[in-house]
Amino acid sequence: MRTKKLTVRGLNYHIQEWGNPNKPLLFLFHGWMDCGASFKYIANYLEDDFYLVAPDWRGFGETEHADAYWFADYYADLEFIINHYSPNQAVDLIGHSMGGNIVLMYSGIRPEKVKRVMSLEGLGMPDTKSESSPKQIARWLDEMDERQKTKIYSNIEQLKMSITAINPSLSSDIVDDLTQLWAKPYGTKGELQLKHDHAHRYPTPIRYNFDDVLATWQQVRARTSVVMAQDSSFYKGYLQGGRIDQAISNLPMSKEDVFVVEDAEHMLHLEQPEQVASIIKGQFLQS
Repeated sequence: MRTKKLTVRGLNYHIQEWGNPNKPLLFLFHGWMDCGASFKYIANYLEDDFYLVAPDWRGFGETEHADAYWFADYYADLEFIINHYSPNQAVDLIGHSMGGNIVLMYSGIRPEKVKRVMSLEGLGMPDTKSESSPKQIARWLDEMDERQKTKIYSNIEQLKMSITAINPSLSSDIVDDLTQLWAKPYGTKGELQLKHDHAHRYPTPIRYNFDDVLATWQQVRARTSVVMAQDSSFYKGYLQGGRIDQAISNLPMSKEDVFVVEDAEHMLHLEQPEQVASIIKGQFLQS
């Protein structure tokens, strides 16, 4: 893995790269509270065939924190990064969870810029109703007055317990690794602080409208595929809510473009990297 810095819309972005720049370019975009370096597990199976580029989103990993985080900023950052690496050719995009939602939306916002796109465990959030808007704005105002400070973990074991509680299917080796990727030293007694900006946890005053997502999906022209984890609550929720069928109906994809990774939960790229890499090769090495 190589790392580089890139100034993206005034922020110092941290980017991981694997493979030969002469190989096909493939972007990997991480999810909420994660970082680009966690793609190293699937990179082990892909770097011989691709030039892999995995940024840390603004305010995550080693990338500089911003004054605020509006979802549209991710689209603008992504476009800047694409134009830096491939100013004249359409690109291939993969995103996990939040990153998957971003790349699918961007593929409809700029359909001419995306050749193929894959979302890992990311098909939008639950829809909201207009009646919820006043309470959502009020909650945002309350949070503005009572900003919480980033949690400090007293030692590495406490941090491991926290990661495991949220991701119980991860192996102890991966949890050990994530403590290094997600946290940094704080203080002088072995305390640790997560690298991401705590502001990511604050609510937004803008409600989520899935109709806008569907309208954007309908503009996608890139070959599209979706990868879900068999044991993931996201996958189960998408099935129950009809979201998989909505994706098939509104994106340029069929049932054959929906893949399910066995023995994995939401962090499937960590739990089953070989399975995920095999699916990626099947989708992105074709002409």
